Amino acid sequence: MGEPTHNREFFWNSWAPPKQNVLLWRAIWGSVASKSGLARQGVALPDTLCSRCGIQTEDPDHIFLNYLWARCIWWQVLTWMRINFPVNCSSLKDLIDILKESPGSKAWKRTVYTVGMAAVWRIWGARNLKTFEDSFVPVKKTVDLIKEDVFSWIINRTKLKALAWEDWMEFNIVNLL
Repeated sequence: MGEPTHNREFFWNSWAPPKQNVLLWRAIWGSVASKSGLARQGVALPDTLCSRCGIQTEDPDHIFLNYLWARCIWWQVLTWMRINFPVNCSSLKDLIDILKESPGSKAWKRTVYTVGMAAVWRIWGARNLKTFEDSFVPVKKTVDLIKEDVFSWIINRTKLKALAWEDWMEFNIVNLL
């Protein structure tokens, strides 16, 4: 059995650090170390249920989108960016495609995509804290960290105009673009 064939085209985003790009790429294609993925590779586990909810199989789409906590993160982040949550979205790949195709200028789309990368990064970090240290990170704290991450990345990794923190917190980025 070989690796499943997928269109592996991926937009590398220099606005985000390399680790975040790699994590998003791996998450989209299901190659993060989820319980279901580890079990498929022959790792002996007591079960493949999500450590957080204990109800569904822990696969990448569950970790990053379908787990209620993660869905709340996305809902708050998308609301902050004034983007409607896609009702029939059940995979991370579909959600990221929707973010990349959101209407707006090139810089707007890249900003939205960068926020999506930060959300994936913070969801993964919170999942690992819960799984390995039994430490729960609240939704609001995670959303705040996502906003801080992207603000820092934009300020330090782009040539865009200066952005005020107050404007960023309101997602008032017209002057940025």
